[in-house]
Amino acid sequence: MPKNGRTKSNLVTGNMIHSYLQKYAEDHDLLSRIRFNAVVRNVERGGSRGWQLTIDKSSDIIEAEKVLVATGVTSIPHMPEDFDTSPASIPIVHSKDLGTSYQSLQSEKVENVVVVGAAKSAYDAVYLLVSMGKKVTWCIRPDGAGPLAILPTNILGVMNCIAVASTRLMTYLSPSIFNTSGLLYQFFQKSSLGQLFTSTFWNFLDYTSHRHAGYDAGDHITALKPEVNNKSTFWANSGLGVITLPDFWARLHSGNITIIRDSLSNIKEDKVLLKGGQTLSADFMVLCTGWGDHFGMFDNDTKAELGLPIYGELPPSVARADVAWEKFDIEAEKSVNQKLPFLATAPQLRNSSNSTVKSQRRWRLYRRSIPLSLALKDDRSIAILGQIHTVQTPLVSEIQSFWTILYLLREIDLPDEETMVREIAEWNTWTRKRYLTQGQKFPYSLYEFLPYVDTLCRDLGINCNRKSNFLAELFEPYRPEDFNGFVDEWLAKREAHLV
Repeated sequence: MPKNGRTKSNLVTGNMIHSYLQKYAEDHDLLSRIRFNAVVRNVERGGSRGWQLTIDKSSDIIEAEKVLVATGVTSIPHMPEDFDTSPASIPIVHSKDLGTSYQSLQSEKVENVVVVGAAKSAYDAVYLLVSMGKKVTWCIRPDGAGPLAILPTNILGVMNCIAVASTRLMTYLSPSIFNTSGLLYQFFQKSSLGQLFTSTFWNFLDYTSHRHAGYDAGDHITALKPEVNNKSTFWANSGLGVITLPDFWARLHSGNITIIRDSLSNIKEDKVLLKGGQTLSADFMVLCTGWGDHFGMFDNDTKAELGLPIYGELPPSVARADVAWEKFDIEAEKSVNQKLPFLATAPQLRNSSNSTVKSQRRWRLYRRSIPLSLALKDDRSIAILGQIHTVQTPLVSEIQSFWTILYLLREIDLPDEETMVREIAEWNTWTRKRYLTQGQKFPYSLYEFLPYVDTLCRDLGINCNRKSNFLAELFEPYRPEDFNGFVDEWLAKREAHLV
């Protein structure tokens, strides 16, 4: 990506990303292959192996032998349950539509804004609103995961935090189920001295983040302190954010903000009633309530077959599958505790019920993209992309996409059923224990993207150690450009194998 347009902190902007994707699409003749403004409403079987796609507001039916589902995780807004907005006389938007609402928010008639939620989008919305001089009432429900853990742009004002998180050293400081061998693993995750070092590192990072935020300043920002008893930036129980604006915390400290820990009850005209009985007057309302079911094009039976999470009532087939998985889930719990003792004891949470096993969404995807039940039938007609939450999405996406395409083209052999089942069970157990509430909902792997990339590279038979020497391998950040040429490497390996 060209460097033109980067901020003073060397951060990439939204315009840079858009320009890069636009040029990439033009250079690779992708625009002619894209059907814009086409919402896929239904995907169902179209014969024994293919699929049929129904497009919203169109009579067209697309038939496909193979389907790659790359719907992302931030497309379908999640709206608060049992909150009827029809009696409202004020604008109510999801954070997804904050940009298109910018002009309306600038109106002098908009003085009081209610913001709901504690995700990163809520922090961004509040920052924008106080920058406009608005009075903000920020509602965070008391029974959720609570406020976000937020890293400063730089650690000690020198090292970019994402760069630090992208080093191979971090893959040993952060326990990963894909990194459980070798001397460094034995030291950092199994030895008493290594565990002390690891714990001290995360305590320091937590102290740095909290001090940067100013949680102890005695003002309203104190209410935003993450609700984990220690190492909040490690556990990322409510997610993880990174400061990209130099005046972010200063603006929030000085802004006209009231933070309330309560849930929405109902709204009537311009009055917002909370479950605790308090009534708020509002000229505008922004719902930063996360994201919903981005697999809504599949019915629940198909979701169950594909190993995707189901929202709402579970069909009987899922309950039966859970029983079949129980043995492997129990074994995975023991295995993760033994391999990664750092995760054996969970921290204290304000709402510990959020991290229970029963609340975990079912993701039954081998290598986070392959539906197990179809793989066992040798049905390679569909795969899922882009569901891993990580600090290095571009790199993970590129390697995962290539690996998955080769799977669909039968260029990759899969292991036996038991190996795949254990891999899935261990991942699900690990991500639940590692990221608590967030690990219940998504395949979270914020700091551990490199071991996942390493695993895919080993499957492909290509080199995953891309640095020039041991020290560089351990301390230099990994970036997408480190894997330049990996496709050609695989093609050369394949050609040599065929000769």
